[in-house]
Formats: sequence, C-alpha cells, structure tokens
Amino acid sequence: MTKIFIKNIRNMKTINTPQQMIEFWIALAKEHKILLLHGELGAGKTLLAKGFAQWLWLNHNAVQSPTYAYLNVYDSKLLHIDMYRIKEFSELVEKWIIDQINEFEYIIIERPKFIDQLPFKNLPAGRHGSTQLHIKKISESERSIEVG
Repeated sequence: MTKIFIKNIRNMKTINTPQQMIEFWIALAKEHKILLLHGELGAGKTLLAKGFAQWLWLNHNAVQSPTYAYLNVYDSKLLHIDMYRIKEFSELVEKWIIDQINEFEYIIIERPKFIDQLPFKNLPAGRHGSTQLHIKKISESERSIEVG
C-alpha cells in the first residue's frame, strides 16, 4: 500500500492506493491542460501521466516514462515530455520538441526547464495555464505532492 499526502492551498489529502492516485490525477486533468512535474526518479510522475491519459480516454497502460526518448505521444492527444537530459533551450528546437508543443492541447512535462520560453499557443494569451506539482518520495510506500 502506498500513502500519498497531497498538499495545496485548500486542503490536505491522503491517497492510499495507486487507483486513488490515478483518480486524483483524473480530477486534476479536468482543470488543467499542462502539468509540470517535479520529482526524483521513482517519485510517481509516470503514474500521474497514466491518470491524465485515462481521463482523455487513452490507453493508460501504454503510458511509459519518456526519460530516454525525450517525449512520447499518445493518440495525437497527449504530449508527454521529460526534460531531464535537455541541457540548453536550443536542444528543444533541434529535437523538434518545440514544434510538438505547438501541436498539442494537453501536455505533461517532467522535470521542466525553460518554461517561460515554451510556445503554449493552444492556450489563452498570457500565463500558460500550467500547474506545477512537486512530488517527494518520503519512503518506498509514501509520497508527498504539493500542488501549485
């Protein structure tokens, strides 16, 4: 059993199972089109992406970490990026990641960098409407997630 403690401005919530975690992510996906995930390896970022995919009626079992591939695309609906190996903004251009961002309405970015430079043109002008999540691995069975 995994315990997850969710902190945000409004409340504190404990999640005890992976299914409850996916349900939390589904609720989050209903309100946000871009999620920026901060957390160490094994913190649960990919599990979050599975919940987001499930809300979009995608096969959540197909969702995998994009750490070494840089990005994964799910049924032309969800762009899942990991910026862990990106060192400079120019790499996002060279690897066509910038062009991919322009094509998607729903985006998950793990270990985000260069956020103010990314062209989130599918969203309203001004602030890009993203939500930051900071996931901390407390132990093998506990996580703390701060939303905001």
